[in-house]
Amino acid sequence: MNNEIGHAKDKPGMRITWRGIVLIVIVVALLVFCVQNLDSAPVSFLGMQFSVPVWLLVSGTFILGMLLGGVVKGTARKLRKPRDEVSK
Repeated sequence: MNNEIGHAKDKPGMRITWRGIVLIVIVVALLVFCVQNLDSAPVSFLGMQFSVPVWLLVSGTFILGMLLGGVVKGTARKLRKPRDEVSK
């Protein structure tokens, strides 16, 4: 019997993993935040000043952080030295 979540090798179909559950919780929390924060906020960037809805500011920052995190993780994975294989 396989007790690992998301590792269904014998059963066809889609199974949800713990990462999927975490992603769903984060997306739901972000959607609730967006619906509750429809006001605009003043933003200053490189000497420019403009008004942006709070939900757009936070959602954009979240997406940018996710993209940069993926780039950093992928780059670190490429730069990592391969492990020496243990001879038997």
